[in-house]
Amino acid sequence: MYILAESDYKETNWYKRILAPMKAEARRKRIRLCEGTASDGLPAGEVCAFLIGGSERWILDTARALRARGCHPILLNEIDGARLSGRYSRVRSDYGSLVASLAARGGKCALYGVNPASVSDVARREAFLGVAPRGEVFENRGSLARCFEDFWARHLLSRFDNVICANDFAAVSLYQRLRERGAEESVTLTVQASGEILGYFPAIQTVTVDPTALSAAAFEIADCIRAHPDFIGVSIAVEFSEHPQNPDPTAQSPLDASDALTSDSFYGDPEMAELLRIEQLLSSLDETDRKILHLLSDGCRAIGEEAFLSDNGVKYRIKKMKQCLGVDSGREIPAVLEKYGIRV
Repeated sequence: MYILAESDYKETNWYKRILAPMKAEARRKRIRLCEGTASDGLPAGEVCAFLIGGSERWILDTARALRARGCHPILLNEIDGARLSGRYSRVRSDYGSLVASLAARGGKCALYGVNPASVSDVARREAFLGVAPRGEVFENRGSLARCFEDFWARHLLSRFDNVICANDFAAVSLYQRLRERGAEESVTLTVQASGEILGYFPAIQTVTVDPTALSAAAFEIADCIRAHPDFIGVSIAVEFSEHPQNPDPTAQSPLDASDALTSDSFYGDPEMAELLRIEQLLSSLDETDRKILHLLSDGCRAIGEEAFLSDNGVKYRIKKMKQCLGVDSGREIPAVLEKYGIRV
């Protein structure tokens, strides 16, 4: 069984989080799960293959190439079904139900920080407007600052009660800017969590789709297609659940500072890039790193003694943190975090 992923998408937190339960489910079924990036790497006779990516063009082209080889594509993406054609299956999150539950609270709704270059965000926008046709959508076209100014102007004119953020970084940015204006309690923020950073913002309501449930649904579809090869397609929606807010240092998904960024303007925004580096740092910390960061924040000059490490051990860990955040001094590390209200 193969899982094909778009090259840039393989570096994202979501792909890393879903790959582990996919492999675990494959082991449980005694199936070998192989990773790839293109359909031409698949051996002949593959009945179906999993497909996950960030750009609509790559998804559509790869799905088409799979069908041409007689292989049924199973999409693990948020994507508007109206944009798909031919035989395919998909497993997705039940975003419409999430929006409906928020809309049921009453008041005015908004979808904030949408990346128009992301196939998942386009699908979220369609689901949002399908349930809340009078809601408003605020796109991040390469600047979280401009996105906020557009939102703030509308919020002052006619207050929003509920805001769904398209991603973790949009939620943190919006919350921080609202807090600067003393308006952080004026609106309820909800976001689908995918990383560690939101654990430091308990005021932001987070929901998540369990990657294990999503993986089980994906393999259930694969079993169905193998048993019924004439099926046009199968679709399964996995519901959201509340996400625990406390960061768990034992549940890490370490990322290297060299992880590639998507080339579109969305990640060209310095604020977005900085938040992404912070997420990479927080995802890689162990308990000793957290102790060092705490001591750095307190201005401690005997970090090695307090953390029970040699001076070289402390320097090595701080060097890795500096590389991840792109700063020159260890003292800059807590300053960057505290800029966004994060204290480890």
